[in-house]
Amino acid sequence: MREKVKDFMEQYHMVTAGDRVLLGLSGGADSVCLFHLLRELQEPLGISLLAVHVNHNLRGTEAERDAAFAEDLCRTYAVPFYLYSCPVEEIAKKEHLSTEEAGRAARQEVFASCAREHGAAKIALAHHQDDVAETMLHHLARGTSLTGLAALRPVRGNVIRPLLCVGRKEIRQELESRQLSWCEDSTNGEDSYTRNGIRHHVLPYLTDEVNPRAAAHMAQASLDLMETEEYLEQQTQQLMERYASTEEGAIVLRDAVCGEAPLLQRYAIRHALEQLAGKRKDLTREHLESVRKLFGKQVGKRICLPYGITAVRGYETLRLEKQGTYPQKEEKAKNEKEVSISVPAMENEEKSLVFAGKAVTIVKKTPVFPERIEEKKYTKCFDCDKIKDGLVLRTRRSGDYLRVTAKGGKKKLKDYMIDAKIPREERDSILLLADGSEIWWVVGYRAGESGRVREDTKAILQIQLGISKEES
Repeated sequence: MREKVKDFMEQYHMVTAGDRVLLGLSGGADSVCLFHLLRELQEPLGISLLAVHVNHNLRGTEAERDAAFAEDLCRTYAVPFYLYSCPVEEIAKKEHLSTEEAGRAARQEVFASCAREHGAAKIALAHHQDDVAETMLHHLARGTSLTGLAALRPVRGNVIRPLLCVGRKEIRQELESRQLSWCEDSTNGEDSYTRNGIRHHVLPYLTDEVNPRAAAHMAQASLDLMETEEYLEQQTQQLMERYASTEEGAIVLRDAVCGEAPLLQRYAIRHALEQLAGKRKDLTREHLESVRKLFGKQVGKRICLPYGITAVRGYETLRLEKQGTYPQKEEKAKNEKEVSISVPAMENEEKSLVFAGKAVTIVKKTPVFPERIEEKKYTKCFDCDKIKDGLVLRTRRSGDYLRVTAKGGKKKLKDYMIDAKIPREERDSILLLADGSEIWWVVGYRAGESGRVREDTKAILQIQLGISKEES
């Protein structure tokens, strides 16, 4: 078994020479077996071994027995040992968790803390093939993705699992052949924990009635699924670069993502949701599919998701936003004060100001016809003599309109924004050049007819917003 575990560790590059490896030593058969294997592999792999034991304070004297056993074992072989005590039952009540969940969280925190304190590069856990099979069955029955079916990985960050190449039966046989003792946890015999029920009833049936190597085959399938998941994650990263853009508190997916396979669409959506939520838990396949189907809905349709995330159908986009982020941005835009645009007194005189975080440059020019007036997306020219109340830069207000024809035909600003397919969530933050309620320029979009430069124009007002050289 030692050579088998060594080969497995090398296959997955679990350690490098010089690593200090911290073993989670419960005192049970699995961790005791891993203790002896790693102890014997210290020289061949160039590593050093440390051990940590967590007393969950759930089993009274039995828990104290396990802690004493682990400490004696380490003392016998001169392996540094660290003992921690955690009030798991108290943690479970406080955090509204099951004792199993609270215990797992406590162990993870202790292992990470102990590794940092004592300079351990890796944390070794004694999960084996039967644990993988039980986890797969548990996750599959509750509902999961490929990720859940490959939850116990050989390497995840600084956590390594060297025994995923062997099963529970092999571990017991190894200990018995060496005449090594271990501690039995009495709660392992109870069916009150779901995983114990799978261990005592489901997996034995599969082993006895279907295939003696059922657990090993499931463990191998888990490794295959892990590689599949890693490949899909790589593809997802490429999709996000191609089809997604990030804003403050939001991620926008373009409709072009719908040309990809449905599986990859769901992965892209999951990636976006996970970024916004900061976690993946509680994001189910149903959530991903409901978001994916939103691409086929009409503009403005929205659905609510876990962690305060909302998915909104836009014009050729799907916007995923975290509640409380974008509305604050809109409110800021609504409250932004307007700024007056004064006409320079002299020709070619330049005035500058800053509004809404953007540099604004204003220049007065004399037109030379038929020379072409240069205009770009963020640079527009207007007839100075057509100004009535005075030009201002601001955001939209009730009653705003554009003149859309040379004869004076009007269109409500709201109707124009709808026709121009400007997303609803962006409309309150778009800058406008206005003369009273008459909109001369929807910045970044179109200019109205009100201040249009014509052949009889005597003075031009050129306004440029400092977005970028390419866009201006």
